[in-house]
Amino acid sequence: MIGSLITLRSLAPSVPAVVLIGSGPCYLWLWFCIRVLSLPCPKRWYHKLEQFFCWGPYQRMCMFFMEGLSGVKFKVYGDVPTKKDPVNALLVANHQCVSDWVIIDSFAMRLGNAGYIHFFAKNALKYVPLFGIYWHQHGLIFVKRGNNNLELIRKQLKDKKRNNIPMMMTLFPEGTRFNPDNKSAIDKSHAYARSIDFPLCSKVLTPRITGANIFVEELGDHLKKIFDLTITYESTNGEMLRPDTLEFLDKVKTVHVHFKQKTINEALENEGWLFDSFKDKERMLVEFEKTGSFPSPADVDNIYSRSVYRETLIPVLYTLLLCSPLAFSRTARNLWLQTVLVVPVLQLLAKPFWK
Repeated sequence: MIGSLITLRSLAPSVPAVVLIGSGPCYLWLWFCIRVLSLPCPKRWYHKLEQFFCWGPYQRMCMFFMEGLSGVKFKVYGDVPTKKDPVNALLVANHQCVSDWVIIDSFAMRLGNAGYIHFFAKNALKYVPLFGIYWHQHGLIFVKRGNNNLELIRKQLKDKKRNNIPMMMTLFPEGTRFNPDNKSAIDKSHAYARSIDFPLCSKVLTPRITGANIFVEELGDHLKKIFDLTITYESTNGEMLRPDTLEFLDKVKTVHVHFKQKTINEALENEGWLFDSFKDKERMLVEFEKTGSFPSPADVDNIYSRSVYRETLIPVLYTLLLCSPLAFSRTARNLWLQTVLVVPVLQLLAKPFWK
């Protein structure tokens, strides 16, 4: 009996992965239907429908597992929003691990922006089986190494502004995850820092400002705010972590997040705002290592003081309803399997023609 309990406990972190990945083909078919039916409509209508019926519910369903069932607690600091305010915004953050997306999703969900999350992402991610094609259609901006697709990025951003598409665009300006064991990345970061007279950092990589500058330049008054997050993770035994997704479910006790807010005008008036931001992040993370806390703990009444289940239970039920044909129909199960097998092949075949 005890052995069975231990086995179930060890499998618990895998359950969310099975649900989140297993429901992917169902959401993909829902997105396909929305895309076809909305072809005669303005592009903004398509994005509204896709955000409301696909991207938003899926992101909130993710948070049911990643935050609600995991028991992870958030400790927040600084200028934390006190109420829902779904605004067009740029979000920048330090990048330590693959679990950083959970923190971004959790914040966007509480702010009312779950359906509007967009990312600047590595170009290779658009070839992730099943999900890559949908991420591309949702409007993620894929960046190639060497900044050799800047004109395409500018075109995509202008299209978003022209069609008045709501968004919270997320950018990790370091370009890759900070890992103290990755000496190559740190050496490159320090070499770049020396070339621009930026301080050598031990907790963050030197930020690359091109993406943020293009975003601010092209979208301008389409944006209302810049949210600046500094993130770190505390394990169940008090150690600092850089968790992957399964470790986040099993080993993380508390996520510490410091918030700053800026207006777009402040960014336009200070070209070095992103460099200043990462100098502050370095200082706060160094101090956190000594004290276990960021400065300026937030007031009790903020968007993190409300239960995560208020935002996630209905999307979970919605996902169960969307996937329910799999339980009753062999045709639905065959379609699910064919989607899993065929779509990745089509993605590979389309790779040479996919910008």
